[in-house]
Amino acid sequence: MATDPTTVRSFALVGHGGAGKTQLADAIARLTGLNTRLGSPGDGTSLFDFEDEEQKRGGSITSHMLTTERGGLTYHIIDTPGDGNFLHDGRASLQAVDAAVLVVSAVDGVEVNTERMSTAAEELGLPRAVFVNKMDRERADYDGVLNEVRDVLGMEPVLLQLPIGTEAGFHGVVDLMNRKALIYNGDGGAPTEQDVPADLDEAVSEALEAMMESVSMADDDLVEKYLDEGELTADEVRSGLHSGIEAGTLCPVLIGSAGLNVGVDQLLALAKAFPSANERPGRAATDNSGDIELEGDPDAPVAALCFKTIIDPFAGQISLFRTVRGTVTSDTPVENTRVEHNERLGALFQLVGKKQVPCKAATVGEIFGVAKLRDTHTGDTLAAPKTHVKVTPLELPPPMISYTVTPKNRGDEDKIKTALSRVLSEDPGLSQGYDEVTKEIVVSGMGSNHIRLSLERMARKYGVAVDLGTPTVPYMETIAGKSDVRYRHKKQTGGAGQFGEVAIRVEPNERGAGYEFVNNIVGGVIPHTLIPSVDKGVRSAMAGGILAGFPVVDIKVTLYDGKFHPVDSKDIAFQIAGRHAIKQAIMQSRPVLLEPIYDMEIVVPEDAIGDIMGDMNSRRGRIQTMETRGRNSVVIAQVPLAEILSYAPDLNSMTGGKGSYTMKLHGYDPVPSHLQDKVVAEAKARLADDDE
Repeated sequence: MATDPTTVRSFALVGHGGAGKTQLADAIARLTGLNTRLGSPGDGTSLFDFEDEEQKRGGSITSHMLTTERGGLTYHIIDTPGDGNFLHDGRASLQAVDAAVLVVSAVDGVEVNTERMSTAAEELGLPRAVFVNKMDRERADYDGVLNEVRDVLGMEPVLLQLPIGTEAGFHGVVDLMNRKALIYNGDGGAPTEQDVPADLDEAVSEALEAMMESVSMADDDLVEKYLDEGELTADEVRSGLHSGIEAGTLCPVLIGSAGLNVGVDQLLALAKAFPSANERPGRAATDNSGDIELEGDPDAPVAALCFKTIIDPFAGQISLFRTVRGTVTSDTPVENTRVEHNERLGALFQLVGKKQVPCKAATVGEIFGVAKLRDTHTGDTLAAPKTHVKVTPLELPPPMISYTVTPKNRGDEDKIKTALSRVLSEDPGLSQGYDEVTKEIVVSGMGSNHIRLSLERMARKYGVAVDLGTPTVPYMETIAGKSDVRYRHKKQTGGAGQFGEVAIRVEPNERGAGYEFVNNIVGGVIPHTLIPSVDKGVRSAMAGGILAGFPVVDIKVTLYDGKFHPVDSKDIAFQIAGRHAIKQAIMQSRPVLLEPIYDMEIVVPEDAIGDIMGDMNSRRGRIQTMETRGRNSVVIAQVPLAEILSYAPDLNSMTGGKGSYTMKLHGYDPVPSHLQDKVVAEAKARLADDDE
């Protein structure tokens, strides 16, 4: 437990799946005494990948927390997922830390999700460092990684170590800053310190010179001294490194093997040079005065951001916070400023995997958890009452793929809503909707695996299993022509009768203008009290669709004549007359099916652009423009939703998992005539099945 923000360091382990982030977190836990052995995700002994779905697939699907102490500092570390389906969770976790460590495989180099998370960290202004992992593997190549850090990530790498031994013989590193060899015995313990091996003298001299030259550029005084003397002390290197990391001009690079716990202690030593929370720029927020910045003052009124929610089967809802300002204790009065309700905190704790470790207080820069808050969800701020402070949360990317969900077991229809609400509270990357037209529950997420694994967890935790289906495209109907229809409704059954006659003109309205009802009745041929009944009947028919069961939009209906009976005319009669009149009028006005068109921005490697263009054309896409963005090509297109319901896996196949896209609704266009008949036939068949 820290009370001084200057003694707190926080960072996230980010990178591509399989780079070894979770193994590195386990190595840190072993090194700092949180575990008596070196856990491993591969054999199910990891402290962090404890969810059943993670152990089955051998990789993280959510971020896991680790709080530990070493050398007088408190470290808050977040192990983030590297699968593209779950990067949104890692991005959200970046809000809670002050630096990012990019974990890169020495064999595979900088991969696409490493690049994405590096960009996300850069956008948040987070300092970045690189840990080159798996140096004990065959074909390990740290020089190649250095080049990719420079060329792919756009950062200037500063190598702080050299390897001792190669591939299976890798067993230590040369600490360039202290000019000592660190030899590891493979038991996961601390290294022994030795003199630098003689055969590495030349390589060490060259690396030292490169390191000092890079570090000196972060400080004018250091530049002058280095140019004059050609040498910097270890303390001066640390000072320059701290300045360069804080400014984002330097990217320190360490090498090691998390599986052997080689170099892990050096990562924690490097983290001392990361900025503390009170050295970082103020956090964006709002209050009653408008936009503000919250400085990391531990004595100021409290403000803490909820960046993650976990539903625990025993503890209930766990809310995880980053203290942005002030110091939080269990007795601190706080208000959820979104709903303007006070929350009672109760016991605070910090997480090591799934283990809760009690803590008395959490100062600026610290991460803490609270169980069973009443109204608080991810993205909310708890602040001192009456301050009205809301920390600005990170805006997550919109969902990329959707599925319909139906219960596997009869009787689970009501349970789905409760179970889904719990799953969605844990994962803001998921969203739920209900299609009023098709009567389908639709779940949207960042990818197919994201949705499938989330619903597997729902089945395991809450006992509600579902089937997934492709959602129905939300078509709409309109007209392309005009018509004039007169309809009489007359019913006589021995008692009170029903009578209503209406005459309407129907014509297209402007696209997006919606429905317009015009009353041109004169002379009282229909009493004014019954005219709304005609409008109600027209609206009722339009909502259920005329051509294929989809809502009718963008038409103008003019009621210009009719007849009534002083005894038999009533509300229901004119509703029925309106319903039948509009159905006949639409079918005589060249009905047209409209389909949703989406704006898409597709980012792919340059060598995939030909495949993407051809694929877009085959999907009836209209290419708007192409541009170059860094090393990638960007295609901006307008595409019918019907053609991209399963685009995510197709894009992954075409780009080897290196492509990404965003999409938003552009508007509605008529379905081509050669496709309309097919869509109408399918819709009618579906409606017939629903009626059975």
